[in-house]
Amino acid sequence: MYVRSVHYQNWRNLAEASAAFSPGINVLWGMNAQGKSNILEGIYYFARGRSFRGARERELVRFGAEFAHAGLSFRRTGFEEDTRLDAVLPLAGKKRLTKNGAPLSSTAEMLGLFRAVLFTPGNLSVVTGGPAERRALLDIALSQISGDYLACLRRYAKLLAERNALIRRASEGDSPSREEWTVYAEGMAEYGARIAGYRREYVSLLSAAVGRYFAGMTGGREVPGLEYRSHALSDGVPALLTDPSQAADGSALCQKLMENREREIAAGTTLWGTHKDDVILTLNGTDARTFASQGQQRSLVLSMKLGEAEIARQIGGEYPVILLDDVFSELDEERRRYILDALSGEEQGEGGEARQIIITSCEPDVIPGARAEHVTFRRVSSGQVTEN
Repeated sequence: MYVRSVHYQNWRNLAEASAAFSPGINVLWGMNAQGKSNILEGIYYFARGRSFRGARERELVRFGAEFAHAGLSFRRTGFEEDTRLDAVLPLAGKKRLTKNGAPLSSTAEMLGLFRAVLFTPGNLSVVTGGPAERRALLDIALSQISGDYLACLRRYAKLLAERNALIRRASEGDSPSREEWTVYAEGMAEYGARIAGYRREYVSLLSAAVGRYFAGMTGGREVPGLEYRSHALSDGVPALLTDPSQAADGSALCQKLMENREREIAAGTTLWGTHKDDVILTLNGTDARTFASQGQQRSLVLSMKLGEAEIARQIGGEYPVILLDDVFSELDEERRRYILDALSGEEQGEGGEARQIIITSCEPDVIPGARAEHVTFRRVSSGQVTEN
């Protein structure tokens, strides 16, 4: 799939702005604070349902305006008609989401319609941050390609919040019945086991892809590793991503939740479950968080994002849009060439479907060599987009 056009009204500093894009490589260039990242933020909003910067929706509204509007037209592979998504975010009241003019009932109904993979400098926290950063990477990627995963994740989060409320009741002297504890333990175990099944298979696929991309960036001198760690689940978790019809056994997690209630009451929160799981990242067998240089960390995360796009194509049937926000400025020319070759399919001699890459940069010469002849450039200045 690829973005055909975007339109903004009162979105951050974009009072009224439109941009058209082509399949292949597109560059949005201009000085800092002109609106380049705001354009990417609006595009990615339709893939994730929220700002990638963590902003509240009212913070997306331009100062002095009463609402923000973003509209996205995209074309799916093999389709002859565009799909149009619109989001109107008022300062007060409920947001309005539509598909081709028809209302969508919720953000969840929008997720999966448009798919995108985003890399920003802030993504280095996937390596340097805590387990929540790595779980978020899995949740965002999987939610775009599996409706069942998204449903399990939402249901699990609801049960977790309710069980934590039960724990607080118990810590305040109330005594929930065994039946109450059992209901939440069984529910969290059921959905948690499915979440772990999806995540474990995804990490296995991602690890293989990261190995290939990282070797290409570094000449094969270093070997990365990714391993999904689920401390409460058995090793027999099924591969649900490729076969969602399989059953997942959550008995190990259910037992943990039932046997450790006193410890959890003392801690004031649920201590076991997939909300505590992690992805262990290594480089040449050592902890990447501790021993990898910043350059190695950047290459590792970039490899993970390239792998995310590859898996989305493998599972979802088409490539997502690739969004690279101010990434190439910190890469040497060799790595820029490799990434562009990998994204265009030239690295493995692939033909056929064109992938779309949208890059932001402070300079127009971010694309090396003769490849720039085939790139669509747009200049962004003071919230306006012009072709050049």
